[in-house]
Amino acid sequence: MELSTPILITGSAGFVGRNLIEALRQRGYTNLLCFDRSCTPDMLADFCRRAGFVVHLAGINRPKDPSEFYTGNSDLTDTLLAALETAGNPAPVLVTSSVQAELDNDYGKSKREAEQAVFAHGERCGSPVYVFRMEGVFGKWCRPNYNSVVATFCHNAANGLPLSVRDPDFSLPLVYIDDVVQCILDAFDGNVMCDRSRYPICRIYPVYEITLGQLAETIQSFAAGRIPAASNVLEQKLYSTYLSYLPAD
Repeated sequence: MELSTPILITGSAGFVGRNLIEALRQRGYTNLLCFDRSCTPDMLADFCRRAGFVVHLAGINRPKDPSEFYTGNSDLTDTLLAALETAGNPAPVLVTSSVQAELDNDYGKSKREAEQAVFAHGERCGSPVYVFRMEGVFGKWCRPNYNSVVATFCHNAANGLPLSVRDPDFSLPLVYIDDVVQCILDAFDGNVMCDRSRYPICRIYPVYEITLGQLAETIQSFAAGRIPAASNVLEQKLYSTYLSYLPAD
């Protein structure tokens, strides 16, 4: 994709959005249409007219009321797609979803509805669409005590706070933010890894597995001064994440 192509990024102020925008700017992309909660519906409509590629990251995962799952996930996706169709814009659309879309809870249902809307949009408009179901994402700029145990553990260990481990044998599938960003960048050229056994669902890779107990021990060892071996890729990524939570002094 040309570096001057207008790229609409919803949720641009969030964890994935911040990392994606930084990576795009480092690579020379100059026309980023950043949409976040401070933007108006008119701005979204304008961005949808101009966009050459859409990266839809915005969503809700920790609402005060379950109805907000649908407002912030499926309803917002419907609004975005309607604006693209009103503008007659067949730009490719990439949406980040969650592996919880397979579950029968409000969060999962709202994500699944958003996925189905995107697939239907692609069929109606002939637009390329990419739906990424992501495991737990970790990395720099992720908010601790919110929705990432890695961020919480790293923040606590870096600041001398205790780590709470409820089930040390619980297995966590994790993906690293730089890998998420790279998979999005690959999609700009249509290079994606999809599971077409059910739907053309795209997956972030690589996926790492670690137990909650192992994760806590590993991060605590960083706070004690251990530097991981270069051959352990997951520990290297966890270590980079840990360093980003150290106090500035």
